[in-house]
Formats: sequence, structure tokens, C-alpha cells
Amino acid sequence: MLYAIHYSTRANAGSKEDTAALMTEFGTRGEVPGSIAHYVYPGGGGIVIAEHDDPKVIYEATVAYAAWLDFDVKPALTIDDAVPIILASLS
Repeated sequence: MLYAIHYSTRANAGSKEDTAALMTEFGTRGEVPGSIAHYVYPGGGGIVIAEHDDPKVIYEATVAYAAWLDFDVKPALTIDDAVPIILASLS
């Protein structure tokens, strides 16, 4: 399954010390398993596109960073997979 994982820095986790701790955790843990793309937004936050068969793996990754980041995780489809479904719904 494909996931769009939006994240933003928690309001109480924006200090230099918090950022250093987050970067240490990221350096140890690395990307979300199955990451296809990872983009950051100017000023904080970003989006990860990941593909994984086990939603528990995605959940585990978000829990690991929850002290610093808020997450909005949504299942996603490629446009190639979505268009036939949209077109079928119009007939």
C-alpha cells in the first residue's frame, strides 16, 4: 500500500535542542521503511511517500518521531490507479 505521510514540527519541539535530538534519532533510525520520496517544506515539516504492505511498520515509524513531529498519514493511489476508478464512477 502507498502512503502519503505529512508531518509538521510540534509546537513544543522547535528549540535547537529538540531539533538536534530529532536529527540524532533520524540519523539512527533513518527513513520510513519503504520510502519512495521525502520532501521538506521551508520553515518546517514535510511529506514522505512510502510503500509498505504492513501498516504497523508505518505506524511504528510515526510513533518513533512523535515527541517532535505531528503526522497526518493517508493511504494513497497513483494517478494511474485512481483515474479508472474515477471514470467508472462517472458512468
